[in-house]
Amino acid sequence: MPMADGINADTKVATLFREYPETIDYLLSLGLCECNDTIVLALKDVAKGKSIDLDKLLREVKSRVK
Repeated sequence: MPMADGINADTKVATLFREYPETIDYLLSLGLCECNDTIVLALKDVAKGKSIDLDKLLREVKSRVK
């Protein structure tokens, strides 16, 4: 089973959708989905594009991993 330790700034949104389904609700709330180009972005790119603090984004995503 995947662990949150594997999630970092370079983790792709596609990886989260595939390997960490418990993060999907949060990703969708940010406007990220498998139906658009955001699927290929790394979390560092998401943070920059959404003006979200990267550390906060990583903490939020990791907190949802069981």
